[in-house]
Amino acid sequence: MRYEDRRYSLAQLRTMDLFRSYWGAPPFAHTILSFGFDDGRFLAISVEARKEGGEEYSALAGFFKQYELIYVVADEGDATRLRANYRGEEVYLYRIRSPATTARGIFLGYLDHLNRLRDRPEWYHALTQNCTTSILGDAGPYAIRSWRSWKLLANAHLDELADDIGAIDRSLPFRDLRARSRITDRARAAGADPAFSRLIRRGLPI
Repeated sequence: MRYEDRRYSLAQLRTMDLFRSYWGAPPFAHTILSFGFDDGRFLAISVEARKEGGEEYSALAGFFKQYELIYVVADEGDATRLRANYRGEEVYLYRIRSPATTARGIFLGYLDHLNRLRDRPEWYHALTQNCTTSILGDAGPYAIRSWRSWKLLANAHLDELADDIGAIDRSLPFRDLRARSRITDRARAAGADPAFSRLIRRGLPI
């Protein structure tokens, strides 16, 4: 791991995108939100189980109080390449249709929760407090659509839910949009290219 400090201007936050990463354990997938800024940078936030040194993740243990909740704030390229290029997962990217003010509110909701964890740690739970359900709590006060659905729990279907409620582009049939949103090959081809975020978005509806 390499930690670094960065500065971002909230006034420059414009977009919010949804990453879905599948590792072969249906009906579940990993969810990441990425926030885009006017200067071309993208900041990804991933909600995860916090593993201590030498500790491995167990899907069964995730249903019990075995892991703390952690918010990983990362460069979008790092968060995406970890899954697509190194872990060999299948990664999809969807552009969320929302005003910049909504994206900023959700971003601040994430940061508020992140800061609260410093003083009041919480348990990760594989079903009720995870990478996807946490979004409902953090984004709920700011979201312009309701995400309450069984598809939030069986979260491999989250992209279907996003299509159901009109949160993503609907100019294409969902099956076609999903095929176009698969960025695994583009991420692997882009590698460490400084234009990584632009390259993986090629061909995606805006």
